[in-house]
Amino acid sequence: MPIYEFVCEKCGKEFERLVFGSDTDNVKCPACSSEETRKLFSVFASTGTDKALASSCGSGQSGGFS
Repeated sequence: MPIYEFVCEKCGKEFERLVFGSDTDNVKCPACSSEETRKLFSVFASTGTDKALASSCGSGQSGGFS
C-alpha cells in the first residue's frame, strides 16, 4: 500500500496516509475529521549510487598513499 500526502481543505492540515488501491476519495483529516481532503503531488527520493557516476570516480585505490 502506498503512502500518499494529503491536505485538508477545511483546516489546512497536511498529513500522510496509507491508502489501499485507488481509494483516495474517502480520506478524513486527522485534525478535524473533514472529508474535504485533496491528495498532494509528492516527490519521491531515491537511494543508492548511480553506476555511471561511481565508475567514473576511479578504481577506489588510495592514490599511491600507503
